[in-house]
Amino acid sequence: MKHIASLVTRFPILCLVLSLCLAAPFLIQLPRIQTVDNVDYFTVEDDPDVAFYQSIKDTFGEDEFFVIAFSSPELFTPSILRMIAAITQELETIPEVREAQSLANVDYIHGEEEYFEVRPFLERIPEDVPGLAALREQALGNPLYVGNLVSADGETTALVVFPTAHEAGDGSFRKRLIEQTETVLAKHEELAGRFHLAGWTMTNFSLSQYMKSDVAVFIPVTYLFITLTIWLFFRNVRLTLLALANISMCTGATMGLFPLLGITLNNVTTIVPPLVMALALADSVHIFAHLDKKLLDDAPSPAKAMESILQRVITPCFLTSLTTAVGFISLVVSDIPPIKEFGYVASAGMIFEFLFSFLLLPPLMLMCRPDTIYTHRRKDIGMGAFLGRLSALVQTHARPITIFIALLTLGALWAASTIRVETNLLEYFKPSSPLRQELSYIEPRLSGVGTVDISVKAGERDALRDPDKLAVIDRLQTFALTLPGVDRTMSFVDFLKDMNMSFHNEDPNFYVIPESRELVSQYLLLYDSDDMDEFITPEYDQARVLIRISEHSSAGQAELIDALRAFIDQHEHEGLQIRVTGRAVQDVNTIDALVRGQVESLALAAAVITFIMFLALRSLVAGALSLIPNAFPIILNFGIMGLLGIPLNTSTALISVVALGIAVDDTIHFLTEYNRKRAENLPMREALQQSILDKGTAICASSLILVIGFGVLLFSSFVPTMSFGGLSAVIMITALIGDMIVLPAAMLSFDGKSA
Repeated sequence: MKHIASLVTRFPILCLVLSLCLAAPFLIQLPRIQTVDNVDYFTVEDDPDVAFYQSIKDTFGEDEFFVIAFSSPELFTPSILRMIAAITQELETIPEVREAQSLANVDYIHGEEEYFEVRPFLERIPEDVPGLAALREQALGNPLYVGNLVSADGETTALVVFPTAHEAGDGSFRKRLIEQTETVLAKHEELAGRFHLAGWTMTNFSLSQYMKSDVAVFIPVTYLFITLTIWLFFRNVRLTLLALANISMCTGATMGLFPLLGITLNNVTTIVPPLVMALALADSVHIFAHLDKKLLDDAPSPAKAMESILQRVITPCFLTSLTTAVGFISLVVSDIPPIKEFGYVASAGMIFEFLFSFLLLPPLMLMCRPDTIYTHRRKDIGMGAFLGRLSALVQTHARPITIFIALLTLGALWAASTIRVETNLLEYFKPSSPLRQELSYIEPRLSGVGTVDISVKAGERDALRDPDKLAVIDRLQTFALTLPGVDRTMSFVDFLKDMNMSFHNEDPNFYVIPESRELVSQYLLLYDSDDMDEFITPEYDQARVLIRISEHSSAGQAELIDALRAFIDQHEHEGLQIRVTGRAVQDVNTIDALVRGQVESLALAAAVITFIMFLALRSLVAGALSLIPNAFPIILNFGIMGLLGIPLNTSTALISVVALGIAVDDTIHFLTEYNRKRAENLPMREALQQSILDKGTAICASSLILVIGFGVLLFSSFVPTMSFGGLSAVIMITALIGDMIVLPAAMLSFDGKSA
């Protein structure tokens, strides 16, 4: 490492050119960075449930939908009904729409004794009051409509839009669909008032749009805050500009990797830019903190002074970059592609920040007049005075501090045991967000827009004409409706029950499964509609049960899924193969895989970083002590999450791994300096005091910068990103306390000579 420092100061122009040549291939890729208008990438790789769910969609068609709802006390009037029909027709002309279902085009089964007919519900729109009243009564009396196409009070109606199947690489599909849908609806707002849209299509698109708005905010805000921080600590325009040049090169090169690796900006990787900017600046700060004019006066030349500074910081900076990269690269054990991508790009960013901090920044500094960047470092005023008092406090009260920290850690461990593992998609959005308001409007009036499916397979053709087998499906639906969060169920059986009731003069007592296989076959012969196609195959050997849910918590969805599976396992199947599937199953599996992956990543990162620390510090005792200030902030973070009721979810699960790799950085700088002091034969107390005074300013500055880097994420519109940023910022503060107070206090206490 020290040879690199000598090389940089002896051949600064060569190193500058080398760094620019290194950056160029990545910087030219920046215009090719892509964002996507969907979050379809957030699934578990090679998950058998995902493959099975896809097979169900291949059989019955894409099950994605979104709901367009509006309310009117005069819903069943000619003008409103004609508008519904017009909107339905216009929506079906959109290329991205497979089907738009509404009261205007849904089929209605009307029967007399021993006969029924299937006709469009709005075969004609009545102009008279009695005809409209009868139409309203028919709609509210049909179980297939209520909660799906019309509310129970008859004042809210819905159009259910089913998108066409689209190519996985068509990232703007939903954007085009929503824009065209809004164009259609805009023409009818004068009569209908406000339209409300909700469903997976809207949620998916909204998540991607928040990501784009975050990128637009994060980078300029991070630049602004970092500029102010550098200025406040060093009060030097040139150093501020040099730091900005360094972080710009590091961030640009890292972002240039995105198109080269085929990675897009998504809700996880959007965290990379502010994170790399903050970490790149941390190395710059450790270099700047040694720009003491006394060192310049004692050196034969500015180049030798710079060489002395670089030799002092390059080894700990290399170790910090290495351990942080290890923390990030450990994420690649995850089964979720965006988490892997984050791990790859962020770890590469650590390589870039080390290379540019020592190949680009020093040559630029050597181009400046020395007196413009070197200053007198006084330890008796300002930050130096504060650090001196802090060191005295720690040395005087080492044991009480250690005991207090131990008790605090035990309390945090207890609080951490109460953490819930769940993701609530609804709570990903602020209460004021349009998407959350739309869901809050639609779900109480109609049905939830979340889905769970149940696949029912028979071993032979026409097996699902058998009333006994149909009864199995009926029992499943009946049980599902007893579960919390389930709003309605739909299956092929519902259509048969409706036919049976119509066949018996609309008598509600006959809303049951037909009593014989022959009667089922007779009804199916009479039924002339494609409304059942998404629930039964033409061979009548496989059926799908759709369950609409308003439960958005992954923990609640997991309980619902477990209850369905338990019911299936405990009851007779009549030879049917029954399996719970659907989007909710996919989402629950993703959460489980994420948490499991983070535990594995944390264990891997902790093991590798600990090994590196033992090797770097060349001492088992020092390596073991280094674990104290790094475990402390992570344990405290989990304790805070438990106390505040913050769940372990797709964002907070990342924190521990990322924080471990970053928090260890200042510990390395502190212990490296401490070992150097001890090598000069200074007693422990004096070595600790001098280490705090010499390294304290840089450690405090880098910690503040990281707090700002993570704090920028609080400007996100996306709640998980805000949680990640806020909790990570708290970890950086507690890591600073760990390095400046907890570690010295523990070392003094274990030494047995503290007061």
